[in-house]
Amino acid sequence: MKLPLLEELLKYHDEKNLLLSMPGNKCGSAFLGNEIGEEFVKRLGFLDITEVDPLDNLHCPEGVIKEAQELLAKTYNAKKAYFLVNGSSSGNLAAIFSAFNEGDEILVERNCHKSIYNGLILRKLKVKYIEPIIDNENGVFLPPNRENIYKALSCCKNVKGIILTYPNYFGITYDIEEIILDLKKKGLKTIIDCAHGAHFGINKRLPKSVSSLGDYVVLSAHKTLPALTQGSYLLGNEENSMLEFYLKTFMTTSPSYLIMGSLDYARYYLDNYGDKNYEKLIDRAEIWKEKMESTCKVHILNKFDLNKQYKDKRNNKFEQYDIDLSRYVLILPEGYSGHKFLDYLRSKKIQAEMSFSRGVVLILSPVNTDDDFYKIYKAILDLDIENIAGDSGSKYYNTIPEKKFEPHEVFSLDSELCEVDKCKNKIAKESIIPYPPGIPLICPGEIISEEAIDIIKDYIVNKRSIIGVENNEISVVKLV
Repeated sequence: MKLPLLEELLKYHDEKNLLLSMPGNKCGSAFLGNEIGEEFVKRLGFLDITEVDPLDNLHCPEGVIKEAQELLAKTYNAKKAYFLVNGSSSGNLAAIFSAFNEGDEILVERNCHKSIYNGLILRKLKVKYIEPIIDNENGVFLPPNRENIYKALSCCKNVKGIILTYPNYFGITYDIEEIILDLKKKGLKTIIDCAHGAHFGINKRLPKSVSSLGDYVVLSAHKTLPALTQGSYLLGNEENSMLEFYLKTFMTTSPSYLIMGSLDYARYYLDNYGDKNYEKLIDRAEIWKEKMESTCKVHILNKFDLNKQYKDKRNNKFEQYDIDLSRYVLILPEGYSGHKFLDYLRSKKIQAEMSFSRGVVLILSPVNTDDDFYKIYKAILDLDIENIAGDSGSKYYNTIPEKKFEPHEVFSLDSELCEVDKCKNKIAKESIIPYPPGIPLICPGEIISEEAIDIIKDYIVNKRSIIGVENNEISVVKLV
């Protein structure tokens, strides 16, 4: 009898890779910094229990869960806070259903999580997308700027709200506070997907926290904090009697006490150790950054790279882009592949978070020691860069295609499969998402252009992942 998943999981653990990817608990090692965390790990397999009398009930908290969530709200300076055991996806869905009604028109950042797109369909919303910004010099995409947000806003007829991502997958942020406050004055509901920013604001050298700004803010604790996978937080800053109903709707009725316990620990960790430990991590990361760049094989992205090129045309000031110093965005010279670099690091037992056209992203953690940083440095030093030369096969696309149907309208239409070469001017039934970078090339209801087909073929030829394309075919709307 075989156990294919379990056997492979145990095999991977035996490799003892340096984990510079999710989850933030780093396969348990991030719990080992104090006595209560060590005890949690020691008993992990024996704490899996259901709702029994002294342990409260997530769907009707009156005791210890209520107390833990009140402490969480205080940490993030939010009016209310909730544990999520189905990941941030459940929080995004609950926020969308609470904030908007069927038929509402909303602004959505193009680079958002799949769960947001699912929410747009389920809630039957009218969507106006905000164009992404491409930084071709560094090979990364950036958050939308003020100009792009207000340009999209001016095209709306009766907009009810906006959904933004902060930070993006590269850890890049921007000066969002003034924009959010202005949009709220205009009467827009704001949902902010802060999946990669649960640690923001705990130390002055990290980007600002926006936890008290958005009407709904979703934080993936499991991505950067010592919490178990699927453990997230939803913060609510507006009074809405329906929020708790939708939370119960989109979350399991059998919540994991292992996940909830880890969420309580992640908040405790931030309160007691976060500031000091992130200060030490950033100090260490900055020292090793210089050593890695001295090899002349990689450049580590910084905020000066981002801000020197982009001006805000509204006030002729530089965009205030910032970057999370608790992660590395390693960029290779032109002509070298980030995807091959990821494979190389993996061969050196270093697990990166993701690759992109010219580099990789590494999520650092306060548990990383000088030995860990030396391991990264040594891998870069030993790299024969010519072995990772070649076309990355990844192009970015920042044009919003023409939309024929709203995403929810497409959902109920008949579809057919169409070869990629024959899809020009067809209407996409499903999202087409090159990964990386993870920005939808085409969303449901949009027309497939010749330029988009060229990019799809480029990914196929270079054997890169592109969601929504299978066996060289795309699902398109079957028009009668």
